[in-house]
Amino acid sequence: MKALVFSAERQRKAAPAYLPGLANLRLTDVPVPDLPDDNWVVVKSKIAGICGSDLGFLRWKSMPSAEPYFQLPIIPGHELFGEVEAVGRRVATLRPGQRVSIDPSLGCRERGFRKQCPQCKDGNPGICEHLAEGRLKPGILIGTCPDTGGGWGEYFVAHSRRLFPVPDTIGDDEASLLEPFSVCLRAVLNNPPRKRERVVVIGAGTIGLMNIAALRAVEPSCRVACVAKYPFQAELAGALGADEVIDAQHDDVMERVGALADTKVYKLSGGGAILAGGVRLVYDTITSSLTLNQALRMVRGKGSLVVLGLAALPEGVDWTPVWMKEVSIVGSLTYGAEVFQGKRADTFARAIELVARRRADLTPIQPRKYPLDQYRQALGQAARKKNSGAVKISFVPADV
Repeated sequence: MKALVFSAERQRKAAPAYLPGLANLRLTDVPVPDLPDDNWVVVKSKIAGICGSDLGFLRWKSMPSAEPYFQLPIIPGHELFGEVEAVGRRVATLRPGQRVSIDPSLGCRERGFRKQCPQCKDGNPGICEHLAEGRLKPGILIGTCPDTGGGWGEYFVAHSRRLFPVPDTIGDDEASLLEPFSVCLRAVLNNPPRKRERVVVIGAGTIGLMNIAALRAVEPSCRVACVAKYPFQAELAGALGADEVIDAQHDDVMERVGALADTKVYKLSGGGAILAGGVRLVYDTITSSLTLNQALRMVRGKGSLVVLGLAALPEGVDWTPVWMKEVSIVGSLTYGAEVFQGKRADTFARAIELVARRRADLTPIQPRKYPLDQYRQALGQAARKKNSGAVKISFVPADV
């Protein structure tokens, strides 16, 4: 099969300074991954998104604590949507040709452990304690594990219990967004807004926009303010349900949030500002030094900052509000199982239900799609959104 393989070996083709890892990515022929056991399935990749985390390793972004869980070579791509190609002998609930959304988690069960770790037992496979052990090589997700392949190849393998049939009422493009929507749905379900509460979402890339959609699905009465960098992102933020859109490049973000929260804004001699009060919930989907400082300073006392971006080693972050306002910082990574309206369900199952019932409408985001052999153009546009004007860029690996 054809696949994009990311390895430690640099290719002769030059790579731009903004994406040096392109020199480590090549389009080549590789075998279809083997099924780890008879409960696994071969999936034909229909649409595979390019995620910020994919761009992170293509930029060689330093994330030291993730080192034990990242081993090359890999076929990237964990934003997965595809068609069942073949099933293991013990799989009775799926059939070839079926459209499926895929939870790419690789927790205890996928790794062959009969006794689950405490996290997997509690429905948190994304933070499994065995992500570098078991019958699979290290990797948090399909697309980061050498043994499973990923969406940037024509085929990959997944455990049958991680596949969720997609109803005909959900189109292919919308189905390809179920993975990032599930990421945000989990963050919102674990840190939900109250009725008519004002919350802030920083960032209007795919995750920021999906976060708005998740907030609207979980608590339609909440008021969402989104900080967006580019006009095309601001337009989509409004389409997905943001009540206010703050221009990150031209507005004074802290002044705008202070006015919305009806609280005093104190300017700081070193730059920036802090709010006397603020909002109880801020979701930072960017997690740069700038946005983390803004987020920490706009959260009110006893409030929470939910970190969805790939914060690793940001310099110059002022942690003073954490102790001065007793702010809680909550990380959110992938998916699992959460309780909503008294019912516990897998994140993906609930995401599909919400989209199918139109409590969440993801159709305003139209992925810009490329075949694998145009990967340099696709990744270049994904890395430079200002120039491309596209929120979501995806691969269409297989001719289906």
